[in-house]
Amino acid sequence: MLMLSVTVIIAAIVSAAAGGLSGSEKKAPSAILEVHFYENRSYGDSDNPFYVNAMTIEHISGNPLQTKDLSISTYFRNESNTLIKGSLTGEKSVSVDSDYCGGLFINDQDRFDGPPLRSSDTGYKSWFGNASAVLMAGDVLITPAQYYDGTSQENLALDTILNLGDKASDHGYKAGDIITVKIVHIPSGQVIFDKDVVVV
Repeated sequence: MLMLSVTVIIAAIVSAAAGGLSGSEKKAPSAILEVHFYENRSYGDSDNPFYVNAMTIEHISGNPLQTKDLSISTYFRNESNTLIKGSLTGEKSVSVDSDYCGGLFINDQDRFDGPPLRSSDTGYKSWFGNASAVLMAGDVLITPAQYYDGTSQENLALDTILNLGDKASDHGYKAGDIITVKIVHIPSGQVIFDKDVVVV
């Protein structure tokens, strides 16, 4: 009788512990995203256009995404067939002339009270990784390509995300190349985007 009672108590404890663990697991948000890489995206006005490599992540539909909870990993083989792994987690800024901008930022100046350029490399609310940067359906995360004034095709933010470094001008991607992109929801560990993206 005593052994039966002990067995029942142990079973109850194990069951309660298992229930507590399953209840504490984070659930990943559900969202449909589209990622694009451009070899020479046009910026500037029609009279004076310039072309810069660029990246966008568009939130098509689904749950809002806290960008501070996302990790972006990229995998790209350059001309020498070397696999280059890049990543972006948290808030990272790049220099743009005498200012700074997030490596990725939400392109909605009305919602975030103006352009994302700042005199400091500390955070701004539209920058990827900031607690205020919530990506909602219809939003687009972009690299600050339009702020490089056409003097170079190099996009420092894109070079940073892809881990191209100072070899970007010699070994950067071109149209037709494939870049594998994986976006992970950090709290749950769930992958919410994992695709091969063709550069256009």
